[in-house]
Amino acid sequence: MSESIERFAECIERARKLGPLIAEHAAESERVSQLSTKIVDAFHEAGLFRVLLPTEMGGFDLTIAQQCEVIEQIARFDGATAWNFAIGSGGPAIGNFVAREAFENIFSDPRALLAGSFSPVGNSVVACDGGFRFTGKMTYASGSAQATWVTANGVELVNGAPQIVDGIPKFRAGVFPIRSAKVLNTWFVSGLRATGSNDVLFDDVLVPASYTFEFPNPRSPWQTGPLARIPLMVQLGSTLAAVALGIARHAIDALKELAVSKIPLGTMASLRERPIAQLQLGEAEGTIQAARFYLYGSIAEIWKRGAGDEPFDIDALASARLATVTAGKLAARAVDLVYDAAGISAMQTALPIERCWRDVHAVTQHVTMNTSRYEAAGRVLFGLPPGLFV
Repeated sequence: MSESIERFAECIERARKLGPLIAEHAAESERVSQLSTKIVDAFHEAGLFRVLLPTEMGGFDLTIAQQCEVIEQIARFDGATAWNFAIGSGGPAIGNFVAREAFENIFSDPRALLAGSFSPVGNSVVACDGGFRFTGKMTYASGSAQATWVTANGVELVNGAPQIVDGIPKFRAGVFPIRSAKVLNTWFVSGLRATGSNDVLFDDVLVPASYTFEFPNPRSPWQTGPLARIPLMVQLGSTLAAVALGIARHAIDALKELAVSKIPLGTMASLRERPIAQLQLGEAEGTIQAARFYLYGSIAEIWKRGAGDEPFDIDALASARLATVTAGKLAARAVDLVYDAAGISAMQTALPIERCWRDVHAVTQHVTMNTSRYEAAGRVLFGLPPGLFV
C-alpha cells in the first residue's frame, strides 16, 4: 500500500472513530448554533483539519476526492459538523493563492482555521502602502466561532470608484486574523444551524499584499500541482456537495434502523415489510449512488485536468458545476424519499431524519449548488455565454 493511500485510510478511520462523539454533541451544537467545542477540539487532536496540508507541515496531503470521502464519512454522523469540517479543512485550498511565506505563517499554528465569504457585495478594497485596506461584511461565515483567520472579498476602489477591467469590476480577496473583525450574532435558521454561519464585520483592516489575491480566478504565485491549477470555486463546490451525499447516507441508515421496529398505524407488519417503504428505500439508494458516481467521476476529471495543467475553459467549468449541483439535488431527493417513507416519525427531533431533511435542503441553497447554477450550465450547453458565474 502506498503512503498516500495509507494516509487516506488513516483519515477515514480517525473520522469514523469520532462518529459517536459527533452524534453525542449534535443536539448541543444545534442549541448553541455552532459546533460544540468538544467536537472542534477532537478534530484538532485527530489532525483532521489539516488533511490538505503537505506532510512536512503535519498534514495528510490528500487529494480533493479523498478529502470529499472524509467529509462524507463525517456527514454520516451529522451534516452541520461535516459542513464546518469541509470549510475548516479547505483552508489550505484558499491559502495556496496567497504568498508562500503567508501560507506558512498561517498554517504554522496547529489550530489554524479559516472562515469567511467570497461575496463582494458592499465590500471595498483600497490599495495603500504595504498592502490593501478591507472594509465591509462577510455574510454566512461558517465556522467563524472556531476560526483564527478569515477570508473576505471586495471591489478594488481607486479614488472611491470601482476599478473596471473589460467592463467587469476588479475584485480582490484577502486573509487576515479574525481578531481584526467582529463576529455578529445573525445565524437564526432551521437547516445547518450548528454551523454558526454568522456575519462578520471588518472596518479598514490593513492586509499585507502577500496575504491577498485576485478573485474569482486567482493563480498561485508559488504552489504547483493540481491544487494550484484547479479553480478555487470548483474545489470548494465539490467538497460541499460531498456533505449532501453524507447527509443522504445518514438518512438512509436511519430509515433502515427505524423500519425494523416501526409498525405503521393500521397495519400489523413492520415498516420494512411495506411495499411503499421498500420502493422508496430502493429509489433513495439508487438516487444517492447515481449522485455519488457522478460527483466523483467529475472530481476525477477535474484532478486529471489539473495534474495535466490543462486549461479550465468555460465548458470544463460548466461541467464541473453541473456535477456539483446535480449531486446536491439528488441527495436532497433521496432524503425526501426517506422522510416520506418514515411517516410521522420523520418529524420527531429525537430521530436524525428530520435534521437530515433540514440540513440537506440548506446545503442545496448554497451559491455553488442552488438551482440558478443549472441556468448557467444550460446557457453554456446552448453555446451562449454563461451569464452567471459557473
